[in-house]
Amino acid sequence: MKHRIHTLLITAFFCLLAVGLGFVQYQEGTSDNTETESSEQEPLELPTIMRMLLADMDLINEGIYTENFVLIEQGASNINEHPPLSPKSRQLVKETLGDKMQAFGEYDHIVHSRADSLREAARQNDMSIVLKNYQIIQQGCVNCHSAFQKEIRAARINR
Repeated sequence: MKHRIHTLLITAFFCLLAVGLGFVQYQEGTSDNTETESSEQEPLELPTIMRMLLADMDLINEGIYTENFVLIEQGASNINEHPPLSPKSRQLVKETLGDKMQAFGEYDHIVHSRADSLREAARQNDMSIVLKNYQIIQQGCVNCHSAFQKEIRAARINR
């Protein structure tokens, strides 16, 4: 039961994380002469990205439990380099959250910066720092989901 709740919380967090990343990209705009890995990937709908992020968290979990730093690094990299949100999903989140987008962006920033720190800790084989950053990522996911998941889910269903 605890594992199922943990999995659900992580899935929900990464769904919101993906939305935040898409929104940040939308706000900053994309320039034709500025290419990033995510802009080269085909945009995906929010539920698809969330499933991918859940798989990445599962990969990190496996890496932690087996002390496989390559898996941890791969999962953290995947979180930071996931495909962008589709314009449709990005717009839905923006319209749904309105003036709460700033808070959403802050949660997103926490998760991405900590995923980057997690990746670096894995490269250095430092399990203590891996665990510290992983805990912060999980809490960021839970906080974001608690704040926004219900609204976004309802908006998706009503569309």
